[in-house]
Amino acid sequence: MSNNQAEYDYDDNGDSLFICLINHYKYKHSVELDNDVILDLDINDKPMAVEFLNASKLFNANKSYLNDLNKITLKIKVTKDSITLNCIIRNNNNSFKLNAITDNCDNIPKVETQLLYS
Repeated sequence: MSNNQAEYDYDDNGDSLFICLINHYKYKHSVELDNDVILDLDINDKPMAVEFLNASKLFNANKSYLNDLNKITLKIKVTKDSITLNCIIRNNNNSFKLNAITDNCDNIPKVETQLLYS
């Protein structure tokens, strides 16, 4: 599994949390993993970013917590049949988790990656 440094942006007005690779990448397309969870892939079909719409609801977290995160661990695993995402976000003593899975209908190549923010 490759580990990659990430950055995040939370828009409290739109309640969207965007986590992406720090290095720039060439966007190819997006895959909706679950309601309000969108995975962005680069031109090599590698996961590079995730957007969580209605983030406070998805993570069951107060919006003020999402504005001040100090650690994010985002694991993405693509197999022949599925795409799985496991995300843990932390703010001081609070920890919030979210898991999403969908079928790999786009035939994205197998990959396992992790985006980290701290």
